[in-house]
Amino acid sequence: MMRNQVDLASLPLRFNPPDGWRMPQPRWISLYQGFQPTSEWKPYPEAPPIPASWPWWEENGTAWYTFFRSLAPLPARALGNWFSLAALGLFTIVVSPFALPGWVIGIGGALGLSFLIIGVRGVFRTIKKQSALPRDPLDAIREWASERRDVYFTAEYREARALDPDEVTMEEFVHGQVSIWWGEKSEDAAS
Repeated sequence: MMRNQVDLASLPLRFNPPDGWRMPQPRWISLYQGFQPTSEWKPYPEAPPIPASWPWWEENGTAWYTFFRSLAPLPARALGNWFSLAALGLFTIVVSPFALPGWVIGIGGALGLSFLIIGVRGVFRTIKKQSALPRDPLDAIREWASERRDVYFTAEYREARALDPDEVTMEEFVHGQVSIWWGEKSEDAAS
Protein backbone atom coordinates (compact mmCIF):
# COMPACT_ATOMS: atom_id res chain seq x y z
CA MET A 1 0.00 0.00 0.00
CA MET A 2 1.33 3.46 -0.84
CA ARG A 3 2.37 5.80 1.96
CA ASN A 4 -0.46 8.29 1.32
CA GLN A 5 -3.23 5.72 1.08
CA VAL A 6 -5.37 4.85 4.08
CA ASP A 7 -7.24 1.56 4.38
CA LEU A 8 -10.45 2.55 6.18
CA ALA A 9 -11.48 -1.10 6.53
CA SER A 10 -8.48 -1.76 8.81
CA LEU A 11 -9.34 1.01 11.30
CA PRO A 12 -11.20 0.06 14.51
CA LEU A 13 -13.80 2.85 14.15
CA ARG A 14 -15.93 4.06 11.24
CA PHE A 15 -16.59 7.82 11.08
CA ASN A 16 -20.26 8.81 11.05
CA PRO A 17 -20.67 12.52 10.14
CA PRO A 18 -23.98 14.30 10.79
CA ASP A 19 -26.42 14.72 7.90
CA GLY A 20 -25.37 17.51 5.57
CA TRP A 21 -21.71 17.35 6.56
CA ARG A 22 -18.87 16.70 4.17
CA MET A 23 -17.01 13.45 4.54
CA PRO A 24 -13.38 14.15 5.45
CA GLN A 25 -10.50 12.52 3.62
CA PRO A 26 -9.45 9.09 4.89
CA ARG A 27 -6.23 10.48 6.41
CA TRP A 28 -8.27 12.60 8.88
CA ILE A 29 -10.44 9.60 9.78
CA SER A 30 -7.31 7.53 10.35
CA LEU A 31 -5.49 10.07 12.54
CA TYR A 32 -8.49 11.26 14.55
CA GLN A 33 -10.01 7.88 15.53
CA GLY A 34 -12.37 8.32 18.49
CA PHE A 35 -12.24 12.15 18.40
CA GLN A 36 -15.18 13.63 20.35
CA PRO A 37 -15.73 17.28 19.39
CA THR A 38 -17.46 19.91 21.48
CA SER A 39 -20.97 20.98 20.45
CA GLU A 40 -19.57 24.23 18.95
CA TRP A 41 -16.96 22.48 16.77
CA LYS A 42 -17.11 23.16 13.04
CA PRO A 43 -14.39 21.68 10.83
CA TYR A 44 -15.35 24.12 8.09
CA PRO A 45 -17.35 27.39 8.30
CA GLU A 46 -20.57 26.27 6.58
CA ALA A 47 -20.88 23.00 8.53
CA PRO A 48 -24.43 22.55 9.90
CA PRO A 49 -24.85 22.50 13.69
CA ILE A 50 -24.05 19.25 15.46
CA PRO A 51 -27.16 17.36 16.62
CA ALA A 52 -27.26 16.67 20.37
CA SER A 53 -25.43 13.47 21.41
CA TRP A 54 -24.50 12.59 17.83
CA PRO A 55 -22.79 9.15 17.50
CA TRP A 56 -19.59 10.20 15.72
CA TRP A 57 -17.98 6.78 15.62
CA GLU A 58 -19.16 3.19 15.34
CA GLU A 59 -17.36 -0.14 15.51
CA ASN A 60 -15.81 -1.09 12.19
CA GLY A 61 -16.68 -4.78 11.98
CA THR A 62 -13.82 -7.21 12.41
CA ALA A 63 -11.22 -4.42 12.48
CA TRP A 64 -12.57 -3.51 15.95
CA TYR A 65 -11.80 -7.00 17.26
CA THR A 66 -8.47 -7.18 15.45
CA PHE A 67 -7.38 -3.91 17.09
CA PHE A 68 -8.25 -5.10 20.60
CA ARG A 69 -6.72 -8.56 20.19
CA SER A 70 -3.29 -7.12 21.00
CA LEU A 71 -4.69 -5.30 24.06
CA ALA A 72 -6.61 -8.30 25.40
CA PRO A 73 -5.67 -9.83 28.76
CA LEU A 74 -3.68 -13.02 28.88
CA PRO A 75 -5.82 -16.03 28.07
CA ALA A 76 -7.33 -17.94 30.97
CA ARG A 77 -5.03 -20.85 30.19
CA ALA A 78 -2.06 -18.78 31.43
CA LEU A 79 -3.53 -18.99 34.91
CA GLY A 80 -3.91 -22.75 34.51
CA ASN A 81 -0.29 -23.07 33.39
CA TRP A 82 0.93 -21.33 36.56
CA PHE A 83 -1.33 -23.52 38.72
CA SER A 84 0.07 -26.60 36.98
CA LEU A 85 3.65 -25.51 37.65
CA ALA A 86 2.86 -24.91 41.34
CA ALA A 87 1.14 -28.31 41.57
CA LEU A 88 4.14 -29.99 39.94
CA GLY A 89 6.40 -28.32 42.51
CA LEU A 90 4.22 -29.50 45.39
CA PHE A 91 4.08 -33.01 43.95
CA THR A 92 7.90 -33.07 43.57
CA ILE A 93 8.40 -31.95 47.18
CA VAL A 94 6.05 -34.66 48.48
CA VAL A 95 7.30 -37.51 46.25
CA SER A 96 11.07 -36.84 46.12
CA PRO A 97 11.88 -38.31 49.59
CA PHE A 98 10.29 -41.61 48.56
CA ALA A 99 11.36 -41.81 44.91
CA LEU A 100 14.93 -40.51 44.95
CA PRO A 101 18.01 -42.14 46.50
CA GLY A 102 20.33 -40.48 49.06
CA TRP A 103 21.72 -37.05 48.32
CA VAL A 104 19.50 -36.56 45.21
CA ILE A 105 16.54 -36.01 47.58
CA GLY A 106 17.81 -32.49 48.30
CA ILE A 107 18.02 -31.66 44.59
CA GLY A 108 14.49 -32.96 44.04
CA GLY A 109 13.21 -30.97 47.01
CA ALA A 110 14.96 -27.76 45.88
CA LEU A 111 13.64 -28.20 42.34
CA GLY A 112 10.13 -28.83 43.66
CA LEU A 113 10.31 -25.80 45.96
CA SER A 114 11.45 -23.56 43.10
CA PHE A 115 8.59 -24.82 40.87
CA LEU A 116 6.14 -24.16 43.70
CA ILE A 117 7.42 -20.61 44.31
CA ILE A 118 7.53 -19.70 40.62
CA GLY A 119 4.04 -21.17 40.03
CA VAL A 120 2.42 -19.36 42.97
CA ARG A 121 4.13 -16.10 41.98
CA GLY A 122 2.87 -16.53 38.40
CA VAL A 123 -0.69 -17.12 39.63
CA PHE A 124 -0.67 -13.89 41.66
CA ARG A 125 0.91 -11.82 38.88
CA THR A 126 -1.59 -13.11 36.30
CA ILE A 127 -4.55 -12.34 38.55
CA LYS A 128 -3.16 -8.87 39.25
CA LYS A 129 -2.63 -8.14 35.53
CA GLN A 130 -6.11 -9.31 34.59
CA SER A 131 -7.74 -7.16 37.28
CA ALA A 132 -5.86 -4.03 36.15
CA LEU A 133 -6.61 -4.27 32.41
CA PRO A 134 -10.24 -3.20 31.89
CA ARG A 135 -10.52 0.34 30.54
CA ASP A 136 -12.72 2.25 28.16
CA PRO A 137 -12.10 0.95 24.62
CA LEU A 138 -12.54 4.42 23.10
CA ASP A 139 -9.83 5.79 25.40
CA ALA A 140 -7.45 3.12 24.11
CA ILE A 141 -8.30 4.05 20.50
CA ARG A 142 -7.91 7.79 21.20
CA GLU A 143 -4.51 7.20 22.79
CA TRP A 144 -3.43 5.08 19.81
CA ALA A 145 -4.67 7.73 17.34
CA SER A 146 -2.96 10.54 19.26
CA GLU A 147 0.40 8.74 19.12
CA ARG A 148 -0.01 8.10 15.38
CA ARG A 149 -1.10 11.72 14.79
CA ASP A 150 1.98 13.08 16.60
CA VAL A 151 4.33 10.87 14.58
CA TYR A 152 2.58 11.72 11.30
CA PHE A 153 2.53 15.49 11.78
CA THR A 154 6.12 15.61 13.04
CA ALA A 155 7.38 13.73 9.98
CA GLU A 156 5.22 15.65 7.51
CA TYR A 157 6.13 19.01 9.05
CA ARG A 158 9.84 18.18 8.88
CA GLU A 159 9.44 17.15 5.22
CA ALA A 160 7.44 20.29 4.36
CA ARG A 161 10.04 22.52 6.04
CA ALA A 162 12.82 20.82 4.07
CA LEU A 163 11.03 21.55 0.78
CA ASP A 164 9.90 25.09 1.69
CA PRO A 165 11.60 26.67 4.71
CA ASP A 166 8.93 29.40 5.13
CA GLU A 167 8.22 30.33 8.72
CA VAL A 168 5.14 28.18 9.21
CA THR A 169 4.56 26.98 12.76
CA MET A 170 3.59 23.41 13.52
CA GLU A 171 0.10 24.59 14.59
CA GLU A 172 -0.41 26.42 11.27
CA PHE A 173 0.79 23.36 9.38
CA VAL A 174 -1.61 21.05 11.25
CA HIS A 175 -4.50 23.49 10.74
CA GLY A 176 -3.71 23.66 7.01
CA GLN A 177 -3.66 19.87 6.71
CA VAL A 178 -6.97 19.51 8.56
CA SER A 179 -8.52 22.17 6.30
CA ILE A 180 -7.40 20.24 3.24
CA TRP A 181 -8.78 16.99 4.63
CA TRP A 182 -12.16 18.62 5.22
CA GLY A 183 -12.22 20.07 1.68
CA GLU A 184 -11.60 23.71 2.61
CA LYS A 185 -8.69 24.33 0.28
CA SER A 186 -6.72 22.40 -2.26
CA GLU A 187 -3.31 20.94 -1.53
CA ASP A 188 -1.79 23.31 -4.13
CA ALA A 189 -3.21 26.35 -2.32
CA ALA A 190 -1.96 25.07 1.03
CA SER A 191 1.62 24.66 -0.11
